[in-house]
Amino acid sequence: MAAITRRAFGFALGAIALSTTMPAAFAQSSFPNKPVTIIIGYPPGGPTDIYARVLGKALSEMWKQTVVIDNRPGASGTIGAQQVLRAAPDGYTLSFTNNATNGAVELLSPKSTPFRTMRDFAPVALFGISPSLMVARSSLGVKDAKEFVALARSQPGKLSYGSSAVGSAPHMASELFQSSAGIKMLHVPYSGAAPIIQALLGDNIDMYIGGASTVMGQVKTGRLRVIGTVHPTRLKSAPDVPTMAEQGFKNVEYASWFGLLASSQVPGPVLEQINAAVRKVMESPELKAQVEQLGVEYMSLSRQQFQSFLQDEVDKTARIITEQKMALE
Repeated sequence: MAAITRRAFGFALGAIALSTTMPAAFAQSSFPNKPVTIIIGYPPGGPTDIYARVLGKALSEMWKQTVVIDNRPGASGTIGAQQVLRAAPDGYTLSFTNNATNGAVELLSPKSTPFRTMRDFAPVALFGISPSLMVARSSLGVKDAKEFVALARSQPGKLSYGSSAVGSAPHMASELFQSSAGIKMLHVPYSGAAPIIQALLGDNIDMYIGGASTVMGQVKTGRLRVIGTVHPTRLKSAPDVPTMAEQGFKNVEYASWFGLLASSQVPGPVLEQINAAVRKVMESPELKAQVEQLGVEYMSLSRQQFQSFLQDEVDKTARIITEQKMALE
C-alpha cells in the first residue's frame, strides 16, 4: 500500500510539473492557429511588396496557415503602419516595412506622424538590406557620375530625381549625393518604385537611386543608364558598376532595409516565435538564392540585434535630415 502511495505521489508530482510547463509549450506550438496578415504601406509591384510576398509565401508553407498580404499605400507608408497599431496586439497583424515608414517620416514630419518607431513598434525580424544603384534615363546622354554632375551643374535645379516616398532610402541617398557633388536637383516623390521607372522611361524625371532588382532589367535593355553603386563596395549583382566613392563622390552610402515590425503591445514570446520562423525559412538554400537574385543581403538577427540595428538606422537618418536641413515641420 505504501509503495502504491509513493508511486501515486510520484505520478502526481510529475503531473504538477507537466502542468506548469504545458501552457508555455502549448502557446509556442499553437501560433499561428489562424491566418496571419502582413500589411504593406506601399502599392503592389515595388520592392517592399515583392519582398513581403516572398517572405509571406515561405512562412505560409512552414506554418501551414494562410499569410495574407494587405497593401495599404499612402503617406509614405504611415497609413499601413497605423493599421498595424490599431489591430489586436496578438501577433496576427504585422508590418513589413522599411527606412522611410519607420524612421525618416517621423523625423521629417514629427508633428503629423502619430507614432514613433522605437516607442510604438516592436522589432520582429529583419528581412535584409538592399544596396542601391543610381540610374539615369538613357536619353539624358550621360555615362557616369562625373558626366551627370557636370550636366547638373550646368543646369542648377533643373534636373530631377524620383523617390518612392518622402523620407525613403532613394530620397535620403539622393540628398547625400547632392551634398557630396555640390549640386541641387528637384525631388519628385511617387507612390512606389514602379511608377518611378515609368516616369524615367517616359523622360519625366532624370535620375533615380533604387534597388538593383528594380532597375537592372531596364539597364540591360538599354532603356536606363546605370551611373554608380550607392554602397561601400561593388554589388555581386552588378560587379562592373563602380561605387560612387570610386568616382570621386564620398559618403554617398545609404541602403534600404526591410523587415517585420509589430505593435509594441504584442507579447514578447509570440514575437520570438515569429523571429525564429523567419530566420528558419530564410536559411533554406532555395530562399537564399531567390533573395540574392532580388539584390537583397540577408542578415540573420535576433530581436535584440534587430532592435540595435533599428536604433542605429534611425540615428543615421536623423543625422542626414539635420545636416541637409530636410525637416518639413
